[in-house]
Amino acid sequence: MKMGVLPATNIENKPKATAKNLQFVKQLDKLIDNAEHVSESITSADVTHTKKRFNFELLTLRTNYIQRYDWYDTIFEENGKYGTKDVTGKVLLPAKYDGIGELYHQIYDGNIPRAAQLNGKYGLLLADGRGLEILPFEYDEISYLSILPYYIVKKGNKCGIVRKDGKVIAPCIIDEICHINGNCIIFKVNVKYGLIDCSCGDLYVEPQFDNVEIVDSEQPYTVTKDGVEGCVNKKGEFMTAEESQDYCGYLIGEFFPKIYEE
Repeated sequence: MKMGVLPATNIENKPKATAKNLQFVKQLDKLIDNAEHVSESITSADVTHTKKRFNFELLTLRTNYIQRYDWYDTIFEENGKYGTKDVTGKVLLPAKYDGIGELYHQIYDGNIPRAAQLNGKYGLLLADGRGLEILPFEYDEISYLSILPYYIVKKGNKCGIVRKDGKVIAPCIIDEICHINGNCIIFKVNVKYGLIDCSCGDLYVEPQFDNVEIVDSEQPYTVTKDGVEGCVNKKGEFMTAEESQDYCGYLIGEFFPKIYEE
């Protein structure tokens, strides 16, 4: 195994996807998109059912086709250094690095930044063929948090959260990422809990709560601060339970944040 390649990218000896495979998936995407637009314009119940069935079959074909192949980046070597290419052979990172971090799936991850290693440390680079650095080589580990648009970065035993453009949302002070739910992350520093909400401009709420409770997936988080229960609004401000009852804006942890007006 090459330095820095994570074993999580094992694809069980599937054949490597090619440019032709990728083109076929793109053609399926166009057919699916066209089928959806056609079904929206038809009012006949029988025809609509047929169109929906056809669309379902296309989606199933797409899923099964993708699962047949290995869509992950490929590592290549030049003069003892490593880089990556996509399934079409296009260079994403030039061969300038001591190791490559997590490999990414061409279909599901697309053109997101890649992690690489230099002098024992990881940085984050644009997959633009040049490897433009957007996060310096000062981390012990970098991994993509695919269900939210963030990376988890580690320094020693502490971790932080970084956005896809390299902006640091939470510094490397976090002891534990406790829960990821919807748009939100609950994390712990020492004995206090903090929050990150990507629906509120990547809101970072400093660790200050004694407890965070998730009632259900559609209700705001219940937080406890200095023995008082309440919620956190979209500005990161603590509100008591009584104050939150009359509040019409978004509260951290709610499932549908975009329905609220500014």
